[in-house]
Amino acid sequence: MGLLTRQVGASIVSASFLLGVLFTTIVWDSSLLFSKQVLTEGTLNAVENYYLTWWNAEMTVKVILHVVVVILFMSLVSKFARKSETAYYFSGASLLLMILVASVYIVITIPSIRLIAQDPLDKTILISSIPDTFTRLQAYFARSNTGPLGDRARDAAAALRNAQPMTWDKRVEHNSVLCAGNTIITALLVGVVILQISEWYVEEQLAKENAELAAQGAIPVAEAVAVTEEKKTQ
Repeated sequence: MGLLTRQVGASIVSASFLLGVLFTTIVWDSSLLFSKQVLTEGTLNAVENYYLTWWNAEMTVKVILHVVVVILFMSLVSKFARKSETAYYFSGASLLLMILVASVYIVITIPSIRLIAQDPLDKTILISSIPDTFTRLQAYFARSNTGPLGDRARDAAAALRNAQPMTWDKRVEHNSVLCAGNTIITALLVGVVILQISEWYVEEQLAKENAELAAQGAIPVAEAVAVTEEKKTQ
């Protein structure tokens, strides 16, 4: 198995794995975002319980999920570094989608779940007394950094400590934003999978054309056409 084949396999498998995890959220996200029925406390409670199950999961589960994300990023970067025309378009577009995925995850998903975990609708949910990773990182920057980053960490920590219990409307808003963010991430990952499968198909077609031309004694087409400055500006 060649290096390119392993890179393609790593990118498609890791993206598909993350999609599989996100597809388990569809039932809960759709009940909140797309249901025509009146939103009830039971529905909202079920959504919160589901996401807090992930939030309170063992660190091993969280590490595995983040390692898969890193593998996906690294496989796309290594493919893009080949500087071929197919990599420029397909892997380059995939990297842009993954940057959007990371942005939504960091800006929407994590803060939303974290806020819900501070004040769940079901007060009987067991929330670990041990600070989560993000709280520990925030505390570290608040203690060790005297610049703007430290100021932001201290302000965010103070706002979280002084947060008032959420009203019903505020709770619905936070849960809806969380579900919408995951729906956006799902759509972006579908785009990554489609782009990677398309790139694999194009590379396979080029390889077949080269094999046919070589059998006929003709000059084969380049398997990996270098990206020129003219192409980059088109």
